[in-house]
Amino acid sequence: MSKHHPLLQSFGALLVLDADSRHIQATSTNLEALVGLSASSQKITLNQLLGKRMAQRARRELQGQQRLAAPLVFNHGSDKQARLQLRAYRSGEHVIMEIEPLVIVGQRRLLGAINEQFIKLTEAANQDELLTYLVNEVRQLTGFERVTVCHFDPDWHGHIVAEAKDTQLPALVGQRMAASDVPPTLRRAYARHPVRFIEDANASFEQLVPNDFPINLDASVLRAPAPERQCYMESLGVRSMLCVAMQRDTGLWGLLSCFSTTPHPVPASVRDAVHILVQMVTERLALLRARQEARYLKRVQDSLMPATSPHQEPQSPQQLLFNHADTWMTMFRAHGIALWIAGAVYQVGKTPTPEAISQFVIRLGNAHTHSGPWCTRRIAKEPLTSSLAMPEQSGVLAVPLPMNPAQRAWLCFFRPEQVEALYWSMQPTSQVTPSICNSPPAAWYEEIIGSSDAWQRVERLAAVKLGEDLTLAISSYEIGMLNMHLENERKALAAANQRLEQLAHFDPLTQVWNRYRIEQAIDTELVAAKRYGAGFALLLFDVDHFKTINDTHGHSLGDDVLVALARLVESSLRGCDYFGRWGGEEFVVLATHSDLQAALGLAERLRTLLTTLHVEGLKQLVTVSIGIAVWQSGDSCKTLIARADQAMYRAKREGRDRVEIADGEIA
Repeated sequence: MSKHHPLLQSFGALLVLDADSRHIQATSTNLEALVGLSASSQKITLNQLLGKRMAQRARRELQGQQRLAAPLVFNHGSDKQARLQLRAYRSGEHVIMEIEPLVIVGQRRLLGAINEQFIKLTEAANQDELLTYLVNEVRQLTGFERVTVCHFDPDWHGHIVAEAKDTQLPALVGQRMAASDVPPTLRRAYARHPVRFIEDANASFEQLVPNDFPINLDASVLRAPAPERQCYMESLGVRSMLCVAMQRDTGLWGLLSCFSTTPHPVPASVRDAVHILVQMVTERLALLRARQEARYLKRVQDSLMPATSPHQEPQSPQQLLFNHADTWMTMFRAHGIALWIAGAVYQVGKTPTPEAISQFVIRLGNAHTHSGPWCTRRIAKEPLTSSLAMPEQSGVLAVPLPMNPAQRAWLCFFRPEQVEALYWSMQPTSQVTPSICNSPPAAWYEEIIGSSDAWQRVERLAAVKLGEDLTLAISSYEIGMLNMHLENERKALAAANQRLEQLAHFDPLTQVWNRYRIEQAIDTELVAAKRYGAGFALLLFDVDHFKTINDTHGHSLGDDVLVALARLVESSLRGCDYFGRWGGEEFVVLATHSDLQAALGLAERLRTLLTTLHVEGLKQLVTVSIGIAVWQSGDSCKTLIARADQAMYRAKREGRDRVEIADGEIA
């Protein structure tokens, strides 16, 4: 569309204002006929056109916005009975205002109708029901002779999938349109401006005054059809057309098109209702598609669930394939499956020879380095597969299984040739398009050979998920086999680890904690004490005259004394207290949640208890000297042990077989 001499349809008038919406800079030539004011006879203002209050409201609502949130309605004319509708939006440095007569569509309330339509939409169970409902409802709303929905395939060829029409018109459902009918420029235009309305392609069009005003009106619903669009409509035998894009997140899904062989006015409110209805149907289609894909993905995932259950005996790759191949071939519409692992080929159904599969996998490994699937529906024409011996195959979907970092395994689905008959509304190379309204189109028949059914996006995604589950199941089997061969080694390793644990944390003679482990426990209590104020006490005690026992009775008896002492003390402590050998004949009791009074009571109880210790071969009484240190703010393991050690040696100096507390602590 030229920016310097734009043409406009006459069912509405257009004004171009400055960025502040204060000064009218250009108007369409039909403004006088629509609102009764002439741009040529006087310098009109927006206040004159809309009235002061409506002009102020339009400026206020458009301030800082790209467009008005909703149309404004105002009265005009000498009797103020003419009702008009105003839409406004920004185009570059200008504001565009479009004015149309406000037409009351009978007694039907469009908002109520849209709400009723929404309820009916939620009841549609599949795509065919939705689209049939859409074309019938749009035809009833607009009165067009024919309403169609055209869906675009990945190559942008159109396929008419739904239609509502006059009974005397020929049916077009099932026919296809070449991608050239909706070129990339037109697809991009629909992405920006989803509604396009042409009331009469043969009508005389309006101009802007002044006619050399530079402005881009691509977003205007009033813009006249381009010459190539007029030629296209003439070749179709139609004069009026309404098109609404069915846009999804992934791009242009399809196009709703309404046709009439005669000029056909459609009020703005009806066009808006059609746009809303198309948007609702498009969202509902996406929801139904998502649900359908989710169900399909779950079926594929569940197909291997028993094999990946921890309660199920692991199966070999060959068993997995043979047990599930029939289900997978049905789900993926395949007639053969092959699993390639480390040079071994497992096959079910109609597949190429193992040699051909191995050559295929080697080529895939070199050419397809990412983790996604690889597929083709034309094996004979695909460079990677055209020279391979695969006579019964036309399509293949290959999924890498990341089992070995050095070499991937592959799961391959094979499809046979699917001869496809296509009926086109015209031969793509033809320059003349037959009429779709006056007489049956001379359809062009094409037969596609050498191809399989296309691999759908959800099928590729499901194959990747299945490959991940299959990798897990095969890995589980391989681990199980490896565990069988390594059972003895694992048991030996477990025993060795247990011995290391024992050596690392327990005193080998007495089997109580060693110094390293008791120090860890003290450090843990220090952290808790600093954070939560949980006090604790440390009891350090030494066997009195132990050297005499060793010298008189031998070290063997001395060891017996230490072992018996450890057993007696360990059996008399609380579950929250810790006990360990500090070294030689010295032992430590870590009394958690204890103050000095509780620690004194525990120490006296232990001192008295140990006087009852009986060791065979030892006639003398076993006594201990105990030193107590209670945690104080700022204590470390070293300072705590040092204070307990000083108290213990004081007990020895004071005569042994007694309890002493660290300096500075009052009982």
